[in-house]
Amino acid sequence: MGELVGWLKTDIKDGLKVGEIFQDDTEFARQIIQGPNSTKLRQIKGGLFGKWYEANEKGMLPKYAIDGEDIEDVIKDGRLFEILNSEVLDGIGHGGKASKLITGTDKTWYVVQADCLLYQRKSTKVEEKEVEKEQEQQQEQEQAQENENEKAIEKEDKEKKEKNEFDISLSSSSTYQFSTTATSGSTNTWVDKVEEKNTEKEKEKEKLIEKKEKVIEKEEKEKNEDLLVPVLIRLENKNDGEKETFWHPPEQGTVRDSKTDPKHLSWLLAKMYFRCADWGIYSIGTHYARAHAMNEVFATSMYRNLPSAHPLFRLLQPHFQGIIGINMQARANLIAPDQNAFAKFMSSGDNLPDLLVNCCKELDYKSMVVPDDFETRGLKDLPGYFFRDDTVALWGILKGYIEEMVSLSYFSEDDVTKDEELQKFVEEIKEIGFGSFERAGAEAGAEAGADKEDKEDKKDKENKEDKEDKGDKEDNRGAGFPKCILTKEKLVEYLTVLIFNVSIFHTSVNFKVNKYLGYLPNAPPSLRLTPPAQDDVITMERIMETLPQYEVALAT
Repeated sequence: MGELVGWLKTDIKDGLKVGEIFQDDTEFARQIIQGPNSTKLRQIKGGLFGKWYEANEKGMLPKYAIDGEDIEDVIKDGRLFEILNSEVLDGIGHGGKASKLITGTDKTWYVVQADCLLYQRKSTKVEEKEVEKEQEQQQEQEQAQENENEKAIEKEDKEKKEKNEFDISLSSSSTYQFSTTATSGSTNTWVDKVEEKNTEKEKEKEKLIEKKEKVIEKEEKEKNEDLLVPVLIRLENKNDGEKETFWHPPEQGTVRDSKTDPKHLSWLLAKMYFRCADWGIYSIGTHYARAHAMNEVFATSMYRNLPSAHPLFRLLQPHFQGIIGINMQARANLIAPDQNAFAKFMSSGDNLPDLLVNCCKELDYKSMVVPDDFETRGLKDLPGYFFRDDTVALWGILKGYIEEMVSLSYFSEDDVTKDEELQKFVEEIKEIGFGSFERAGAEAGAEAGADKEDKEDKKDKENKEDKEDKGDKEDNRGAGFPKCILTKEKLVEYLTVLIFNVSIFHTSVNFKVNKYLGYLPNAPPSLRLTPPAQDDVITMERIMETLPQYEVALAT
């Protein structure tokens, strides 16, 4: 059926693979940190606040969910993270007005605010290292014992040989008999001791092997070492004034049958609501707003301010080619009021302009400086974060290339500041392209570290106050983009941001999306029922009634 609507066989196979494992919590978390919306993941610092604090005080976050650890210790270790979707979905009404075009019936698709708290487990690799250390020490002890045994054998052989020679020299047969008997008894005693020590060594080996097997068994049960697991999900149907609810995973060993157990099914349904919220924000915010609309601003300013002979035009144009045309087609055929394709299958699709406005509030220049962004969000050292590893590596390669290209045309800082065409290009992006935008976090007070000045800002403040008067100092307007560029270093960073966003970032959030979104229960674009009350008993029938029809799966 999928092939009939244009799906590739590989996408279908990937979707089916996800279908086999999507209920697993480690897979849920893996998709968050490897998937297209990992840009919203953030480490919790300083303690629980707001809704998370209230939920923990009410006992909504059971200790078994965080392996019996103290929540404050987990936070101090930097192993608690969150994804907040509520602010972006605030004020977005329910959808479903165009649902009849897909399903043949009128449906209401509910927009539910959903946030997720994730916990990074302690690694059992520490335990494994302790076992390996014990094994090394045991091997050293065994080697030392073997050396002692060899020396003892040599000494015993030497004494025996000397004793035999002495006994032979004796004429008395009785004395000879006594001597050899004594020697034989001495040797047997030593052999018994050696055998006893070998037996003890074998027992020690067996204990180490048994301990190693236990570690391996634990690793099999928790295959994703150091990775995240979701531990708490907050849901709120704010449009209908329903109370918020909090959902946590069932305790291991308490679920008898994942197909019928209400504890498992309620947690599964909560994850579906979160993924549905994530789906809408990814589609309009991460993909369209950042990876498409922002790039059009860059391209328009380039065509308006940089002559075709300008070195930066030659650098940028191959990357910006075709952006404006593609976005015009999207506005005409995908998100236009009378051609809103998202309204046909996405819960928040009917209110797409409002959702787009909310998503644009999160756009921020500093978050586009990739290495700094991961550090600011506390993700620099998160194990298994391959999305970060790959993008940071590609950022470094791209930045190195741009440094060489910039050095071909700009030999000093004055060459940068006196390039009027460059300065107009940069100014238009901020003042016209993003003139109505405010930097992320500026309205309600930025989070700690979000509005810190970068190294270049500090350098400018200390040494170039006269140049700051020209407008290089970044402010909250214009999504935090600089009004002008004063140094080669800043120019390299700026160009890297632009080219990275239109190429590498777009590729990372666009292609192979069906691997995660193609299997509808894993990431439903819309939901037909409101979230359950806190004490509702969830059944598989309830879940099936909540999910959209299969026609929606084909359409997405």
